[in-house]
Amino acid sequence: MRLFTYGTLMRRGRLEALLGVKLPEPQRALLRGYRRIEGPQGVPMIVPDAKGEVEGLLWEIGDADLTFLDHYEGADAAPPLYRRARVYVEVQAGQETVEALVYVGQWANETQGEGGDDLGAGPRD
Repeated sequence: MRLFTYGTLMRRGRLEALLGVKLPEPQRALLRGYRRIEGPQGVPMIVPDAKGEVEGLLWEIGDADLTFLDHYEGADAAPPLYRRARVYVEVQAGQETVEALVYVGQWANETQGEGGDDLGAGPRD
């Protein structure tokens, strides 16, 4: 499965230490329909924004890695700091659109009134 990262998890060393595995080289990717903001204590978050774009990296991860990532991102906390969402991201300079998981900031949704379910922009025609 694919994971789109846009903040602290873009650093290979941090992500590999967290997951305890060596990961393949990531791809540069672009997520449309969101924008990046500064959350509590300066942590990066994304929130829905129809005109927004977020640059990041696309990693190949295993299903078992999600438990570690959910805990790291606070998705398993009550209330959660982030939620995991399925989105579409552009890779290869917009030549291909693929599905990925991403962590979307919940703090921002509550304090700025921006909510909604998944998902970034869908595949482009």
